[in-house]
Amino acid sequence: MSYALVVQPEAEADAASIFDGMEEITPGLGRRFLDELEDPFSYIERVPFGFQKRYKDYRHGYLRHFPYRAVYLVEGEMIHVYQVRHTRRKVDPEFGP
Repeated sequence: MSYALVVQPEAEADAASIFDGMEEITPGLGRRFLDELEDPFSYIERVPFGFQKRYKDYRHGYLRHFPYRAVYLVEGEMIHVYQVRHTRRKVDPEFGP
């Protein structure tokens, strides 16, 4: 079965904000973050159920070298990425820890 990955505008805004913050600290770091963010996106698209459910039906795809995760939900043949968040952020009432 083939799945389509859809990154919601909120998740795109999260990634852009993280990128901006990292670029302020160290030029080039934001680009490294975005490049690495492609790894869980690619994996999620190939193996949507590869990450365990973390909260309700939401799954979290983790980055390898940055303390961030992509929060996503599999609905039929669609994978919706709703959030890109720091792993130590306060629990989100909708998406969980």
